Amino acid sequence: MKFIKITLCAIFFLACNKSFTVEYGTEEEAEMMLNRAVNLMKFDEMYALEQMTEGGGGFIIKDLYPFCANSKGILVGHPVNVGFNVLDFVDSDGKNVGEEFFKIAEKNKINKVSYKLARITTDEKNELEKIALVTKVKKYICAVGFYKQ
Repeated sequence: MKFIKITLCAIFFLACNKSFTVEYGTEEEAEMMLNRAVNLMKFDEMYALEQMTEGGGGFIIKDLYPFCANSKGILVGHPVNVGFNVLDFVDSDGKNVGEEFFKIAEKNKINKVSYKLARITTDEKNELEKIALVTKVKKYICAVGFYKQ
């Protein structure tokens, strides 16, 4: 009987733990999503930006979502912040994240920018390290960010 109780407690703990970790997207998932966004941008950029903004086509999974900014830094594809200038985005350490996006963005290559940000998908106020996978496609910079675990 004791063995059954311990086993049930272990199963419950693992199930709870798994459901907690599932809400975080991984680097691999972020890279796959970015590649999907880039491919769609190459095929039909207006449709791709619309899907990013509306969260359609599987472009919001867990806490992952792609976003794109035009050459002036204006977000033109984002589930919440369309119209925001990423060049104005400075994290709590004073790092101008938007400028970093533009510095490292290259066509056909994914680079990383690390910064601090609270998770917008929760009520959590603590800032966590977030890493954006950034690339350039056509006249846009596009990225998907994930929280470092």
